[in-house]
Amino acid sequence: MIIRPYTLNKNRIVDWDAIFLKPRPITLQSFKTGTVILNRKGTLNPHHPRTRDIKNEKFEVPIMAYWVHHEEKGDYLLDAGLDVSYYLDPLGGLEGSEVDEFNQDKNENIAYHLESNGIILKGVFLSHLHADHAAGQRELPRDIKYVAAMGEHENYHPEIYGDFLKGLRTLQEIDFTEAEEIKPLGPSADLLGDGSLWAILTPGHSPGHISFLVNGLDGPILLTIDACFIQENLEVGVAPVDYTWNVEMAQETLEKIIEFLKDYPQVRVLCGHECPQVKNHL
Repeated sequence: MIIRPYTLNKNRIVDWDAIFLKPRPITLQSFKTGTVILNRKGTLNPHHPRTRDIKNEKFEVPIMAYWVHHEEKGDYLLDAGLDVSYYLDPLGGLEGSEVDEFNQDKNENIAYHLESNGIILKGVFLSHLHADHAAGQRELPRDIKYVAAMGEHENYHPEIYGDFLKGLRTLQEIDFTEAEEIKPLGPSADLLGDGSLWAILTPGHSPGHISFLVNGLDGPILLTIDACFIQENLEVGVAPVDYTWNVEMAQETLEKIIEFLKDYPQVRVLCGHECPQVKNHL
């Protein structure tokens, strides 16, 4: 597989106020591609002072992928969710005690969602390379662009997450040192060049973890992905620890997100493992 840089579109707008004054014709729809069991003691850091009495309990959360449609620039996925192999096998064909176990109902795999909606993809932007966000790539077209942050591939563990990048010819990487520094979130890349879709570096869960912001005509939506698993992370102000590369950095990132949402109350937020009941038109 060839690793190539993703060409960034330099945007002279360097604050969110100005960006939100120029919404673009882009829509968002959420796809549930399966579920996974989490433990509340991993979803919220049990060592944080605000979560000392947190219960040791398991609960089921959805595994999401997101379709963005731009009237001029076409269709893209934000994460790929799960492929159909998880319907046949909760381990996705892998073996070992560290392998994640998922649940998938019939017709939840990402290829089914694309086919049933008549979507012709131009590319996939991956928040990070964990199975629940990228394994669906195995059943997607190979002749489109796949993009992740620089540093993600270096920390990719196929023995745990599955070799779902096998057969992929090219992976493009975003160098966030070349991106705009937009406070309070930090390095932010204008993915389509018109201010409609932003990749925001939110490290901690993984070294190059990305959150996304969709700047649509009916108001902006922030997709935290795994910088914030569920709404309770925002409400309590405590980051997750499960599957997390750097817990301290994850907490710092969550606090920036909370500050951003306080500064811009018009922004709707979708956390990484929550499932909207209806499709969202921006």
